[in-house]
Amino acid sequence: IRLADRVNARHYPMPLPVFARSREELHLLHNQEAVHNILDLIRQADATFVGIGNMGPSAPLAMDGFVSLDEMRALENAGAVGEITSWVYDRNGDLIEGHTNDLVASAPLLPAGDKPVYGVAAGSTKVPGMLGALRSRLVNCLITNEATAEQLLKE
Repeated sequence: IRLADRVNARHYPMPLPVFARSREELHLLHNQEAVHNILDLIRQADATFVGIGNMGPSAPLAMDGFVSLDEMRALENAGAVGEITSWVYDRNGDLIEGHTNDLVASAPLLPAGDKPVYGVAAGSTKVPGMLGALRSRLVNCLITNEATAEQLLKE
């Protein structure tokens, strides 16, 4: 949102909770007209910018209170290394079955096609998530800093 504001670009925040309380609620939320329209716009986007989050106690999902530390440990035990728009994935970029992914309210996370999907992240804690996202082509472009890029190249 801040980047879009800064460059005077249109943006459409999703008026949804991070996680629905049930699959039924998720279905109802995604079928609201405003949400349905935004999901259609997402499919038409010429470029997408997403943050890549890490796992562990310092993960945005844990720090912001969306998952408990026990839930975070369960995700890590299931192989989670990163998240994009709250979708949690493993070292190969494959979505973790079950857990929080069953109730994520954001747009579906699919491999990048021919349009650019920019992953934005920096820091050593983000490297496993960045690698997973790149391996699976959840992102096909990366914005980071020099130190993190050097770390990525060593992996």
